[in-house]
Amino acid sequence: MRKLGTLLGVLVLVTAAAYGVYWYQVKSKVDELVVQLAPFASVQYGAIYAHPNGTVGVNALSISPHQVHSPILVEQVRVRTGSPLDLVFGSDEPPEELFVSLKRVEQSLESALFHDMQKQMDQAREANPLYVSPSALGCGSIRQFDVNTTRMMGYRDLLMDVDLHYRGDENARKISFEAQVDIDKLADTRMELVFSADPAQLKNPMMATGSARLNKLVVDYRDRGYNQRRVNLCAREAEMRPADYHAHHLELFQRWLEVNAIELPHGWLPAYKELQQDGATLTMAMNPVGGFGSAELMMMQDPQYLIEKLNPTVKVNDAPLNLDGIKWDELAMQFALASSGSQVAREREQMPLEQGSEVAEAVSESQVENTAEDTTEGAVASVTSARVSKPAKPVAKRFRATPVGQLESHIGANVRIFTYFGNDVEGRLVAVDQQGVRVLQRLRQGMAEYPLEYKRIQQVEVYR
Repeated sequence: MRKLGTLLGVLVLVTAAAYGVYWYQVKSKVDELVVQLAPFASVQYGAIYAHPNGTVGVNALSISPHQVHSPILVEQVRVRTGSPLDLVFGSDEPPEELFVSLKRVEQSLESALFHDMQKQMDQAREANPLYVSPSALGCGSIRQFDVNTTRMMGYRDLLMDVDLHYRGDENARKISFEAQVDIDKLADTRMELVFSADPAQLKNPMMATGSARLNKLVVDYRDRGYNQRRVNLCAREAEMRPADYHAHHLELFQRWLEVNAIELPHGWLPAYKELQQDGATLTMAMNPVGGFGSAELMMMQDPQYLIEKLNPTVKVNDAPLNLDGIKWDELAMQFALASSGSQVAREREQMPLEQGSEVAEAVSESQVENTAEDTTEGAVASVTSARVSKPAKPVAKRFRATPVGQLESHIGANVRIFTYFGNDVEGRLVAVDQQGVRVLQRLRQGMAEYPLEYKRIQQVEVYR
């Protein structure tokens, strides 16, 4: 019994020592990574996790990239590859399988990262200040969905779970990747990629990318709250009920298609409507016949060939979309030449005022007819007196369509100029001559004058 107890004690000590070496190797790897990231970010972590099955990681990870005020927080990081011996002794060979799991990754929308993203969007919008994204038509004063509108929807932090899985099969010469990103109260996305390639070639990325062929690509998207928040925001901005916004937006979107002569294939417009619903799903898959590699990429100038080769399928809310017989090159050209939704938005802005004037004219004509029918002098005098005594309401200023020939009399006024090429301009009219006009624009960097030739001008609106 004494020998058995001694043996057990020795086994416990050996196991504890082995685990200690294992744990130390994990910590050393983590600390080495922290040092490598030091020039780019400050990294801190809490407890080290080292499971006997080969799963390792850290808890309470905080990554603060330099020049970014808000850190990226990760509650739990887990990595599993091969056996614990791979970490102890190291290996230069790519692992047969690799799992990476990040739980509760938190990033504030107020961080410098998202502020820089918004700044880039604002700078792009300066080139076309009247741009309206077709997806934002009917959303009140909102012209496109960006970081600012995401904040307006009530998102303050993005909280997500990220799971990655790699597997290499040397016998079948297959490499597969899977990624799943679940963003709390926004959306879930899953992607699967399968290549025919030798996993050993991953040691030389250039060799791997040159010979690998795509066999399968699947992307699954599921709305988890973003659609409803977008509807609530747009309904509030457009001063209507959320239940009425879908039809309102779809009407304007159809008008945008008509204005730009875009002929959507049968079933695509209903599918677009379905994608706007709460909890909508979208599945896109590609199963290239014979695989898809670098040789096929040489045919980028032929979209018809590429799409037929990729053999795509699309499902919206689990209903397949018909992709047969589509002339992809013509459809791509129609979208490439399409202007923004500014014209449709402009038509919508003017519609209530035009309808109001038509109603007022109808009422006025009705009053005249009633007055003519009433032959009594007292009734005529009563109506005339009422018209004279009622003061006219002052006409509210707004942007009004104005002939180009009259612009000289509006120098100094705010104008909106819509061009034939979609490069619309808004600012103060500062000059008018025989060649064209000059508009003073306010940019983030200051003020700049924008010249426009008459032949480029499609329509002008003057604030008066």
